[in-house]
Amino acid sequence: MWIAYGLGAGVMLGLYDVWTKKAMTGNAVIPVVMWSSLFGALVWVPTLFPGALPIHIDPFGLSLREHALLLPKGVAMTASWILAYYAVRELPISIAGAVRASGPLWTLAGGFVMFRELLTPMQFLGLMITVLSYYVLSVVGRKEGIVVFRNTAVLLMLSATVLSAVTTVYDKYLVVQLQLPVLEIQAHSAFQRCALSALLFVPYMLRRGGLGLGLTWSWAVPLVGVSWVLAELIYFHALMDPQSMVSLLSVLRRTSLIVAFLLSALLFREANLWQKTLMILVLIGGMAILILGR
Repeated sequence: MWIAYGLGAGVMLGLYDVWTKKAMTGNAVIPVVMWSSLFGALVWVPTLFPGALPIHIDPFGLSLREHALLLPKGVAMTASWILAYYAVRELPISIAGAVRASGPLWTLAGGFVMFRELLTPMQFLGLMITVLSYYVLSVVGRKEGIVVFRNTAVLLMLSATVLSAVTTVYDKYLVVQLQLPVLEIQAHSAFQRCALSALLFVPYMLRRGGLGLGLTWSWAVPLVGVSWVLAELIYFHALMDPQSMVSLLSVLRRTSLIVAFLLSALLFREANLWQKTLMILVLIGGMAILILGR
């Protein structure tokens, strides 16, 4: 089941990537981060009232110490979003998603350091196959005027990916090692991220001469926040399985690249589709070997 949950989270993250690209069209990063975080937090508000939904979150269910333990997750995620949104604004979704697909490499390192997770030889082969896709990525990038390993937006996305990998490993630490309640982690972390984003948004808007939305409104903005919450909810259900491996879950979540690529081909008319399809197929092959090589 944790494999199915991991794939489900990947599909939802693919939708998240598409909404992010749409929300960033003609908008600055900080306002999009702020308003999408707010809508993500609002999803959890009804759970604070007993009887409103089948699940209930105690607003005072976590101690101050536990809130402090959640804060690094919120800071890392907010920073990751800011870096990633800058990159998504400048890059085609396929290129940005492919860079994000390096997450398993960083998560593998973190999973080994924190939990001594080891891959089988077949799984390691699958991981290496995914690396080969970066050769294809570099070829495609040159055709679109992007020198992949020198491009600022690519480097920003890579930095965002490393931060995301750190939070992936830290999530398992919170759930498995500290045994914090999963729903409380998600809800209170969403509230923390909203507060952190507001701390950045207010001075940003004041420097621009006053407060306001700060962006051109699009329904993609709330969809960014809602789709992230749903993806995280599915992902945490996978983490709750003691047999789950964060390195493999990170790979399964990269099915987001497939979903985002298909939708971006339809919505944003991306170029060089055949070469990008090859890159996607290489990634799918690596994922299949990782799953079947357990």
